[in-house]
Amino acid sequence: MEAVFCLRPGVAIVTLAPLLATHGVRAEALHPGASDPSLAGWYTLSGPSDATLTAAVQALQAEPGVDAAYTRPEGEPPG
Repeated sequence: MEAVFCLRPGVAIVTLAPLLATHGVRAEALHPGASDPSLAGWYTLSGPSDATLTAAVQALQAEPGVDAAYTRPEGEPPG
């Protein structure tokens, strides 16, 4: 499972550190070093299980500084 979220412009990732720690997940920039504000706010989540990622995404969806948060199944190779 993949989990991603997008911060509202002007919101710093550090403000979500307590929420991320509570859920035992890590956030990494999806587009590190991006100067385009529409890309700079996107992050991926990593955690120990799909259930953990799902719970973290649900918590992020309730945060006022988060524009979007969702999970999706990992892609499969064409076949």
